[in-house]
Amino acid sequence: MPTQRFLNLKEEKRKAILDAAVHEFSRTSYSGASINRIIKEADISRGSFYTYFEDKDDLLGCLISGFKEKCRRRILKELDQCQGDPFETACRLLKEIMEDEKSGDAYALYKNSLMELNMVHQNQLLGMENFGSGGEEQLAFLRELLARMDRTCFPVEDEEKAACLLELMFVIAVKAVTAYYMGTAGEKEILRSARNQMNILRSGAFA
Repeated sequence: MPTQRFLNLKEEKRKAILDAAVHEFSRTSYSGASINRIIKEADISRGSFYTYFEDKDDLLGCLISGFKEKCRRRILKELDQCQGDPFETACRLLKEIMEDEKSGDAYALYKNSLMELNMVHQNQLLGMENFGSGGEEQLAFLRELLARMDRTCFPVEDEEKAACLLELMFVIAVKAVTAYYMGTAGEKEILRSARNQMNILRSGAFA
């Protein structure tokens, strides 16, 4: 994450750097993104960049942290609208994400990252690796989810088991969105496959 030196910059300067980064990551792939273009657009030196961020990964993680918080709020809102059914929530969010494909740089940035990074890297950037055991922030989010869930749909009381199941749901969702962005199948086919996988999680493989 960004250094204290970056956080101490004037808001206008921080915004210029982050805006340049969003522009760069949204216009090209992760590997194609250039620190040189970012620092040129932000009007900072290369030396200054490395006093703010460790590397390109660190910068992308900083950008996605804001996106991650928006995702969390959206998940909680959708969960309430689905009367606490987490499986239906996941399927509806998938459909909405596909419909939001062209809604600005934030989605373009996420799309480019998903298309190139492996699942482990995606989970790390989104803060979803080892969900439920990744610190107080993750644990708080897990407990907020559980508090809003209809426990007849999600009858798991043990937090560790609940975290494992939610992580599997997250893997299904990211895989589905990545497949859509890469054009490996159509929206209906991807949603049908994801819903089938969610239903297996809901019912149990051998129920």
